[in-house]
Amino acid sequence: MMQFRNIVRGGALAALAIGLAAASPASAEEIEISNYGVGTNGMPYAVALGAGYFDEVGLDITGIRTSPGGAPTIRNLLAGDLAYGEAGLTAALAAIRGGADIKIIGTTANTVAEIGWVVMPDSPIKTIEDMKGAKLGYTNPNSTTQALALMLIKAAGLTPEEVETISTGGFGPGLAALEHGQLDVAPIVEPIFSNNPGKYRLLTWAPDALPPLVDVLAITTDRAIAQRPDFLKKMMLARQKAVQLMTENPAEAAKHVAGPYKMSPEVAEKVISQLQRPTGPDNVRYWGEGALYLPSMKNLADAQILLGVDYSDINWDEIVDDSFMPEDQKGLYDK
Repeated sequence: MMQFRNIVRGGALAALAIGLAAASPASAEEIEISNYGVGTNGMPYAVALGAGYFDEVGLDITGIRTSPGGAPTIRNLLAGDLAYGEAGLTAALAAIRGGADIKIIGTTANTVAEIGWVVMPDSPIKTIEDMKGAKLGYTNPNSTTQALALMLIKAAGLTPEEVETISTGGFGPGLAALEHGQLDVAPIVEPIFSNNPGKYRLLTWAPDALPPLVDVLAITTDRAIAQRPDFLKKMMLARQKAVQLMTENPAEAAKHVAGPYKMSPEVAEKVISQLQRPTGPDNVRYWGEGALYLPSMKNLADAQILLGVDYSDINWDEIVDDSFMPEDQKGLYDK
């Protein structure tokens, strides 16, 4: 995604995007999810398809295609090719600030729980406080992982001068650098961590060290709001059903995730359970059911200051629309 979440995953996991070609709500359609089959943000849509939730709400979704990132999703939304998408908050804010008619219609991931930091098993670094003098990796300049690295240093009670931060160009190269001794601490994402048991030692998951930071949001355009409100409501409802299954029965949800994400049901269940573990003082879960969790949105917007971008002038009421959420998710901005 652009900037902050363009950020997250340095081009590998960037902002999760779903798109739907503009067509009659009764028509068979495919949805297009950025990094589908790789990025954890897209897992609820695999569950919605596999468990039949799209059918239950009256949507004829025949398949899910992948796309390379959130930036193309926003471009397609604005070009009229998509009615619904997921994108990182700062990508959406940058587009809105530039005059785009984008509206945020739900929070789909309330935290960056899929991101953590690892060391090699024999590393003397046992806690984040031990990072003084260490080499800490991040994916790309002006990325989410760069901002998170700076936040992690602060959370450890250290200063930026006490930890050397190094751009590696992606999560994979960062882990390779860690293995070859060029880094002491590297960021990692699920499901890479769970797919490589014992290879790295977890230092911390992001939500255990940092405040909630919104991962991705459901977005649409004023045009889609006017032309396809029923479709938007059904998409949000089908996704909510999927998230509820993932929270209440990870093993069952994992059956629908395993195939598209090329992992065993056991690993898929582990990833789902890990990400849906409530974290922080507010017991926030990774996948939200749609409610706009304002604290995590504000935290991420504020974190952009670390990268030289100031969003303190945001008028949230002007850029959000909760009318397409399931009834029990409306108006929950501050909870």
